[in-house]
Amino acid sequence: MDNQFTKAYSIKEVSKKINVPSGTIRQWEKDLNGLLIIPRTKQGARFFTDYEIGMLVKVKEMRDKNLGKDMIQELIKRHLAEGSEAGSNYFETSLTVPAASADREQETAVVEAAGLGNFLDAMESYKLELLNDIKQEIRNGIRNEVIDEVKKEISKGSMNTVKYLSDSFKKNNEKTKTEIKDLVKTVSKQHSESFEALSSKVVNASKGASEEIVSLLNEISESTENASEEYKILADHLTSSNYKLNSLNEMAAKDREYFIETLNMEREEFQHQIKQREDIFRDMVVSFRETAAAKKTWWKFWNKR
Repeated sequence: MDNQFTKAYSIKEVSKKINVPSGTIRQWEKDLNGLLIIPRTKQGARFFTDYEIGMLVKVKEMRDKNLGKDMIQELIKRHLAEGSEAGSNYFETSLTVPAASADREQETAVVEAAGLGNFLDAMESYKLELLNDIKQEIRNGIRNEVIDEVKKEISKGSMNTVKYLSDSFKKNNEKTKTEIKDLVKTVSKQHSESFEALSSKVVNASKGASEEIVSLLNEISESTENASEEYKILADHLTSSNYKLNSLNEMAAKDREYFIETLNMEREEFQHQIKQREDIFRDMVVSFRETAAAKKTWWKFWNKR
């Protein structure tokens, strides 16, 4: 019994083989709907043979030459309509594989046409593992977006807090200045009235004893000193308010730096976890390939019998 084997590749392997992102390959399939037909398993997973890879390589060559989508569709339609040998040769390709990757390609799953069902089951298992990793990366991506939004909100909140405090202290300073002006007016008015009263007393008591005049002058001096003490207290209060504002600004800046540093540490931890999971997934793929190679040897043994 002659055994015919067909090599099948996953989209990730084809992407690495022809150096084209997986997303681009899927987009080409959409753009060339009905012309570039990628076979799928029962579960809907794509797999590629040498024929599909050859088609993709030629599409890549035409894209590298800056040909438009419509022109590429027209060329492929002509090739499929004519079915000529020249057209077929145009779309045939010979992929040169680097020597360093020869061992990896020998490990690629080889599917026997008669035993395609076993291969499809294995591909389904591979697809489920890949989907789990994709879901995990999506969750991590969403979490990173949330962290970025939290950073923005924290920064925005800190700035709003500082602005609010600045406005509050500014209003308090203006209010204090107004109170000082009012107090100065009041004190000045009181002193004016006192001076007027004292002047009248001095004029009326000019013939009185000089000791009474000295006593009145002492009262004036004490009143002036009290007013100076009040001015000094108000000035100290204003200085203290400015110091508190500066302290609050420094605390807000330190809090913002702490939040940003914490978020950066969490992001590094998430990246480390993703790296560990990628290593685990790579080990699982190697184990799968070794298992597939073992199944192939077992099947050949029974075919010989």
